[in-house]
Amino acid sequence: MTDAEPFIERLHQLIGRDCRFYGRRYRIVEILDGDARLVLESRDTNPPIQVDQYGQAAYRGSEHIEVEVFDQDGELSEDLMHLLDGVNADA
Repeated sequence: MTDAEPFIERLHQLIGRDCRFYGRRYRIVEILDGDARLVLESRDTNPPIQVDQYGQAAYRGSEHIEVEVFDQDGELSEDLMHLLDGVNADA
């Protein structure tokens, strides 16, 4: 067990929580343990149009982004700290 594993395990408690991340509304939907990333799903009321393999508009689907838990130096990333500040925000 690495030093980071207990912290990442505690992040699992955030799954399903709404938050604000750089001014946009998201929901935390997954923690990727091996890559130490959080997966966020956009909560926009009008999700972007997704395209099919031919570049044609196919459907609207929620945007997903990944947030690094640690930076290159092994410290908590700035994006994660911003995200944690927004978990308790009025999302």
